[in-house]
Amino acid sequence: MGQLSEGLTQVEQALRLRAVTPEFEIILRLFDRGPTPSAALRAASRASSAAFSLILKRLVAADILQVQHGAEDRRVRKYDLTDWAKDVMEAYAQASAQHALAPQQA
Repeated sequence: MGQLSEGLTQVEQALRLRAVTPEFEIILRLFDRGPTPSAALRAASRASSAAFSLILKRLVAADILQVQHGAEDRRVRKYDLTDWAKDVMEAYAQASAQHALAPQQA
């Protein structure tokens, strides 16, 4: 996983709580890895199967995710961030990197 995902995972482990919603977990994974089949997204998600399907539908309806159906088998779906969502995540990644590099104030 990417630096953003790893950092948030470390926070969750240190605080012993879930800091990342299933929605944001999916968005981070797609930002880190690009287009991903739904089965691989589901395997990496901590959401239940029923919740996972609803999350994908909501994210597509909100124009955060786009779905591509397989050319040979339309049942196979790959999800990716929309260009708009990629821009939002890129800005977040840059801001996080700048914050991590900034000297800490006492």
